[in-house]
Amino acid sequence: MHDSMQGNADSQHTEGSAAAPSKFQILALSGGGYRGLFTAKIIADLEQHIGAPIATRFDLLAGTSIGGILALALSLEIPAERMVRLFERHGSDIFRPRWSLKGILRAPYSQVALRDLLSAEDIFGDRALEACKHPVLVPSINYSTGHPVLFKTPHHRDFLRDWRYRLVDVALATSAAPGYFPRHIFDHRQYVDGGLFANAPGVLAVHEAQHFFGRSREQLHVVAIGTMSSRFTVDPRRNRSGGTIDWGGWNPAATPKRLFGIAISAQESLVHHLLRHRLLDGQYHHVDEELTDERARAVALDKTDSAAQEVLLGSGAEKAKWCLGDASFRELLNHFPAPPVFYYGANAQNSGSNTNAHAA
Repeated sequence: MHDSMQGNADSQHTEGSAAAPSKFQILALSGGGYRGLFTAKIIADLEQHIGAPIATRFDLLAGTSIGGILALALSLEIPAERMVRLFERHGSDIFRPRWSLKGILRAPYSQVALRDLLSAEDIFGDRALEACKHPVLVPSINYSTGHPVLFKTPHHRDFLRDWRYRLVDVALATSAAPGYFPRHIFDHRQYVDGGLFANAPGVLAVHEAQHFFGRSREQLHVVAIGTMSSRFTVDPRRNRSGGTIDWGGWNPAATPKRLFGIAISAQESLVHHLLRHRLLDGQYHHVDEELTDERARAVALDKTDSAAQEVLLGSGAEKAKWCLGDASFRELLNHFPAPPVFYYGANAQNSGSNTNAHAA
């Protein structure tokens, strides 16, 4: 079991930062495949406005799938604009179809291109989770055990192991979407996309803030950025018998894609409503845009052509403009968190903790 699923319930005190400021801000980034270009563009424009990494304005980052990749990059203070360029220039490499007998024998895409891109020295290189400068959590599913896992930085004394994992492995584990990519295997375990249970990770991040950082509901402020929500709904003209043709049409490989799409779409709506109810007025900021029928045909988890880029980049720029035009949102960008406390790894605050971790 990963560090993230452990932790003594008695240790719900303030461990994640040097002090407990009145405000604790969370940035939660949803999954959505190539639609994450929309998310990256919003953040890039916000960083351009503040002239600093967006992570310097948040106490905790959370991200799933493409959102997890972005959260890891932001936690390293990699400029979001660099991630925009990466996905804009190499999206077709990431989603280049391979022979798979229409996805029946194996996933239609390989993670090799994404692995190589993320392994570049100006992205993750060979660094591990311990290199992150800001607290972050990234969901995945350990398919070897059937358990959900949350990979985390060592911002709590009970998180003894995850900080050793390579960032590339964590990124590939959270983004191994069923029906699109094969499972990612590392440390003798198989992982699949965290979007199956936490595509919108805001609720997990709120739990993390309360349980492991010791923050109260009154202190929490959440910014959740989506990936241009699209609703998967039934076509009443289709076969409704619940078989493969009903779910996937004449191509059986389309079935897991559609089921995955329904799962992440429904989660996005559910988490949005839960956070609106759970947080106080003015504490929850949901940044997303629903697709019109025409634009929905141009974008998808695996569409990377010029039409998709036009919709995603243009919509992202417009949504960032909307954010910056809102006085309450601009106030969030004036928040400066207390320096985070990491207990193990390269950024541990004292050598004793670091030494104990290596002996663990």
